[in-house]
Amino acid sequence: MISEGRRAPDLGMPTQAGNNLLWGLTRKAKTKRELLSMIDKLAQRSKYKHAKDELITRAAIDAFDHRGNVGHLANPDRNVMQQMKSIVDLGRGEIILHDKKKVKMDRRTATKVLKNLMNLKPQERGQALIAMQKSKSGFDKFFKLLNR
Repeated sequence: MISEGRRAPDLGMPTQAGNNLLWGLTRKAKTKRELLSMIDKLAQRSKYKHAKDELITRAAIDAFDHRGNVGHLANPDRNVMQQMKSIVDLGRGEIILHDKKKVKMDRRTATKVLKNLMNLKPQERGQALIAMQKSKSGFDKFFKLLNR
């Protein structure tokens, strides 16, 4: 068996090399429109003419929609609670949320919020942390409640 490089998920192309190329395009594209134009250019090559097929295009668009920023979120340091603890240790810093927005915070505020978070029941604390990590608006909502 001949290995064709990295293993991209099956997007419907006849060969793994075609899947790899299409997967790379879903990672490079910034918008769906850009992805569709990239797929059109790929389909102009006779070897990858199947890329224009409706099912393959739909699979590529689904892969584009669900690409997310998993590597960014999988890092344990991206947990809001851990980031606040590091701010307490370092004096001041930024908290990076899942929507990639940044919130600046100082030691005193982070200490106060952590103390109030730890006073919550575990289930409530988990819900608050999930909401705070998700977006800036969720962070601001719980930040006001916890910074009393």
